[in-house]
Amino acid sequence: MTFAVQPAYWSKFDQHACWWAESINHAYRIAQFWGEPCMIWMCPEKGEPVRWCRADANTDAIADLVFGVGK
Repeated sequence: MTFAVQPAYWSKFDQHACWWAESINHAYRIAQFWGEPCMIWMCPEKGEPVRWCRADANTDAIADLVFGVGK
């Protein structure tokens, strides 16, 4: 499973303009770097990408607690 990050206001997944992440932890770090609300997409090896979760100030705080992002 691979993840991709792009601004939340983009309505469709753009495989050429998104930033690819190695893990969900890496995706959260990328989203924090962008400094704006982002959508993290889960991209299976086969099939269409799925909107996995939204990364914003609230989910960043949860990610810090659960995944150790920011430590």
